[in-house]
Amino acid sequence: MNVMQQAEEAVQAYARLSSGERMARLKQAGIEVLSTSEQRRREPGLRVRYDVHVSCLEAIRIRRKDTSGMGAKQEQELERETSSSVYKRVERLAIKSLYTLGLEHGAVRLEASGSGGCAVIAVDPDPWKGDGELGAMYRNSWQLHQAALNEENQSTRKPVMGMDPEFLLVQMPESKIVPASRFLERTGVAGCDSVTIGDRRVYPVAELRPAPSAEPRELLTHLLRAFAAASRSISDSSLVWQAGGMPQRGLPLGGHIHFSGVQLTGGLLRALDNYLALPLAVLQDPRGSGRRPRYGALGDFRLKSYGGFEYRTLPSFLVSPVVAKGVVAIAGLIACSYDQLKQRPLAEAKVHSAFYEGRREIMMPYVPSLLDELRQLSEYGRYERYAAPLMRLCKRGQTWDESRDIRQLWNIRAGS
Repeated sequence: MNVMQQAEEAVQAYARLSSGERMARLKQAGIEVLSTSEQRRREPGLRVRYDVHVSCLEAIRIRRKDTSGMGAKQEQELERETSSSVYKRVERLAIKSLYTLGLEHGAVRLEASGSGGCAVIAVDPDPWKGDGELGAMYRNSWQLHQAALNEENQSTRKPVMGMDPEFLLVQMPESKIVPASRFLERTGVAGCDSVTIGDRRVYPVAELRPAPSAEPRELLTHLLRAFAAASRSISDSSLVWQAGGMPQRGLPLGGHIHFSGVQLTGGLLRALDNYLALPLAVLQDPRGSGRRPRYGALGDFRLKSYGGFEYRTLPSFLVSPVVAKGVVAIAGLIACSYDQLKQRPLAEAKVHSAFYEGRREIMMPYVPSLLDELRQLSEYGRYERYAAPLMRLCKRGQTWDESRDIRQLWNIRAGS
């Protein structure tokens, strides 16, 4: 099926959603929405709006429209290079909004809100109809995307993967977070990452950045080396190392997977969501569900300077070797064969809600069928060694414990 056919099918699925279902989905994903009645009730004054046209998960045009209370209008087109921070912010929100509604192409109208962000006020699922300039922009985008997919499909897909999972250093028994910056530099295979608190940027989170590889076994070897580097630098052996979604309240952790050598598509993102993020959500310690929706939203990705992308939905999978190895293996398997994976339980309203609310009892019945389909893939044998143990955990519905010291599970000793 080509890009145009997929776009038309997505529009038909969108049309089957009621306005209430659309709004509920956006809000579940942490997206601010203003209904028509709420827009009418807003106080008159300056309105800043952005019309964002998205194709193939990338903005192809963004226009800012300023409207005063007197009806005066000012319009300008934003350029990616000269309006980088605003451009990226509204582009990311528009892409997330469309993706949440099952779309990868379309137009989103955003309005600056009092919270300092933007709210969705309208969505057009098929703005490319017609022969004008806008229609030509969409068609050109699709042609380029289709050509890249055709080239990829003519050869064996061998994605290169990397990662940057996080963990915390905690002083017990008071559960005090010790900043990772006390021991680790900001760069390197074992470093620290920042969060912003008020106007201050602090570096409480430890992050492992192993060298990428096309082979799961080699990538996991690189991960062990990054762990060893962290252990050599973190000299205080009394500290507990914790991973997962949110082992300490208010400080969410991520387990980002990096991909290159594979084209970013909505189909790949939805396969990762349904066949990896959903089963992992069943395993996650319930205390970690508070990470969503601000972090860990479905389909969360960032394009990277090396030409690939980073999948950001997962929590930190360093909770155990079985989980980490399984995540790497299943992610690699999906990247190789995502176009053969057809199940989409997260398209159902109740499963979509359950993912964001952490309701394991609703998600669990869908997991066995997803995992069985992964086992039927021709590439499964290459990944089975690491994927199978995690799949067994998922089928049992056994949750991990985010309070545990991960060093015990990874057999890490201080200064090793």
